[in-house]
Amino acid sequence: MMKRKKALLIPFAGVIAAVVFVGMHYQEEQASIVTSSEQVTQTSTSSSEETLSPRTTTTVKMVKVYVNPALYDTDVESAADYVSVHETTASDSTVLTKLHRGEWATWLATEGDYVKVRADSGKEGYIPKDNAQIQEVSQTSAPRTLSELHIVLDAGHGGIDSGATSPDGSVYEKDLTLKTVKAVGKLLTENGVQVTYTRDSDEMLDLSEIVELSEAAQPDVFLSFHYDNFDTDNGWQGFTTYHYYQEGEALADLVSQDLGGKIGLSNNGVRTGNYYVIRENNQPVSLLLELGYLNSDTDLPLITQEDFPDKVAQGILTALTNYVAQNNA
Repeated sequence: MMKRKKALLIPFAGVIAAVVFVGMHYQEEQASIVTSSEQVTQTSTSSSEETLSPRTTTTVKMVKVYVNPALYDTDVESAADYVSVHETTASDSTVLTKLHRGEWATWLATEGDYVKVRADSGKEGYIPKDNAQIQEVSQTSAPRTLSELHIVLDAGHGGIDSGATSPDGSVYEKDLTLKTVKAVGKLLTENGVQVTYTRDSDEMLDLSEIVELSEAAQPDVFLSFHYDNFDTDNGWQGFTTYHYYQEGEALADLVSQDLGGKIGLSNNGVRTGNYYVIRENNQPVSLLLELGYLNSDTDLPLITQEDFPDKVAQGILTALTNYVAQNNA
């Protein structure tokens, strides 16, 4: 029933100046990641955590599904966006499932011209080697305290991409997401969480750059914040929590529950969302939040209240606190 925003699903074509600016921003973010990591190392030596052993990190082989861009249309979803997972290496064998381009699967073996993978659904089968980008991905054990938690916060849209707008054109999604992310980041930092931002000013980032920034940071959680528009004014309302991979569902449930108790919007629940920044991110605990509709007479007055970002921040902090406790129960 909801309108899918193209800006979330396909990378921007961009302009030369924007690309140069994004490249500079990426270098700056790398420096900030190193600085943040040093701060976390110092925090972990506090008296309350001296007994904790270091978190363990392992490296696993993963497969990112590749489809030749010449074969699909970035504006229209079609069968060309998917790669079939076959039961055997025979091309006419049973199709067990299909994987979207950019989706991640676990590498199991390479056999001739085929790669055996385990899909997020748990099904195991074969895809052509030409469709498999094999990469080594670092995975770290679950954080035991908030100060061990590292999160990437993404403010959707920015710069020349305003995102959704209010009916009178006075409210832009890009401004709301940035205010929200800053409020969330401030509260999380005050509670010991290590925070990395994809953007902290009014700038446009290509979707692929957002994913690259997240993967370079190697966070425990990735959260992308958005606001929405429906096809017709007052056609829909409320907030929705999206995940792509099953591993993100537990946090999605907590975020949905704890935000629902704070922000006053109707809760549309947890859904699977085929959005670029959470599909192509090798951190499976990646969520995209749609925090209400700008063309809803019910949502807009709430969304634009001065303290709305702080309410979102309180909900996110509660959810992350419960998430850490849940993982260590």
